[in-house]
Amino acid sequence: MKKTLISIAAVLMLGSCTENKMIDKQEQEYTFTNGYPALSEIPQIYDELDYQRAVQSYLWATPAVATYSFVEGLKRDYNADMFSVNIWEKSASPKTVVLTGNSQSIYSVGYFDLSETGPMVLEFPENLLGMVNDLWYAPVTDLGLAGPDRGQGGKYLIVPPHYDGELPEGYHTFQSSTNLNLWLVRGFKGEDGSSPVASLKQIKTYPLDQKDNQPKMTYNLVSDIDADLTFPTDERFFEQLSKIVEKENIRDIDMNYLGMLQPLGIESGKSFNPSEREKEIFKKAAKTGNAMSRTIAYSSRNEIKNPYENSQWEWIFLTEQPNFYTADYLDLEARLTYTHQACFTANAMVIKMEGVGSQYVAAYKDSNGEWLNGAKTYKLNLPANVPVRNFWSLMVYDADTRSMVVTDTGKAGVDSYGDIKKNEDGSIDLYMGPNAPEGMESNWVKTDSNKGFFVYLRLFGPEKTFIEKTWRPSELQLVD
Repeated sequence: MKKTLISIAAVLMLGSCTENKMIDKQEQEYTFTNGYPALSEIPQIYDELDYQRAVQSYLWATPAVATYSFVEGLKRDYNADMFSVNIWEKSASPKTVVLTGNSQSIYSVGYFDLSETGPMVLEFPENLLGMVNDLWYAPVTDLGLAGPDRGQGGKYLIVPPHYDGELPEGYHTFQSSTNLNLWLVRGFKGEDGSSPVASLKQIKTYPLDQKDNQPKMTYNLVSDIDADLTFPTDERFFEQLSKIVEKENIRDIDMNYLGMLQPLGIESGKSFNPSEREKEIFKKAAKTGNAMSRTIAYSSRNEIKNPYENSQWEWIFLTEQPNFYTADYLDLEARLTYTHQACFTANAMVIKMEGVGSQYVAAYKDSNGEWLNGAKTYKLNLPANVPVRNFWSLMVYDADTRSMVVTDTGKAGVDSYGDIKKNEDGSIDLYMGPNAPEGMESNWVKTDSNKGFFVYLRLFGPEKTFIEKTWRPSELQLVD
């Protein structure tokens, strides 16, 4: 008999101390006799196999679990159903725990499940901007100003996967790849400063086969309601994933991962009842998946992540397509960079359209390359003539929750609608830190001294100088 020892790294690479240096977290030796694994070691090998598959499934399924959890939050905290329009009538606030929400915009959001409704009609009034997303936070269609109605309003028809029925005229028609879908639209304040809430209350949703007998709509004003629309990052992640696999349309591109999940007890037609062994694997895998997600999101290795040379600013979209496909592959790391920290995608968020849509850049580190720390104070300068047709905003987010920072001020951002002080040259100094610089309270966002944070700079209706990068925000400078 011939015995061979084969060394296998359980974790291939967790990080590097120097460039191109790989570090093995642990090294396990497995014994083979005449080509066969030792019988005593087979359970250990399967534990490692299932753990690795669970980790990779966590990274793959993040957008789906995020969407599912968002919908579950709408149902639980807003008592929403598929015929509810949920309106942040005073903008979202830190009371709403949601991935990188914006406290300046008047948003409304809803969901529908095509497996229950069949083809679904969405009616939107004029002068809105938004999107319909499928389960994977990929655009089904843009809405409003950047959509086919071009801001004139209209009727959208969303049909289920594999739908082959007759398609009526008079609709902007799109097919979703999944049953569960989310929609989100932003209303614009009138020239007189009037609220867009009245316009958002004109939104209607109904199944196509009930167009002549539409369900009663409800319009929920939710700004003052505590809600959590984020997804779990612990072992509960896999429980959510099992519910998705049970109900959702199975796409061809999902089959490989579903094959990885099946030995873990997650498969269509099977209730989720993990053994004690599987529970331990899910718990461990969620910890690793969350660690990898945070690393990929906050320290991307994508070569095109920086919009400017020698800068800590990063694009939050790292592909030219909002569904995260390149010409050659689905960029899983780019998708994870976005969906770990943000929700909803649209073509208007990646296509550089002068004066239309929106563009976002994020900063997680200061000008010295150190993580932003809530116990310290930072200064950001916006050069004069911020290039926006609509408005700009700077939002500050808790690095742990990825939601708005929670402090006793109840304020998580500043924007061009506010009473912002300008310098003599027209530029604007903004501050983030535990205490406001004297006389600069209006230009300051308070941070939690016990937490890290990151910022998003949003430009709604970006103008030419931003698109061409001739206008550039400063780095975040440590000032204390």
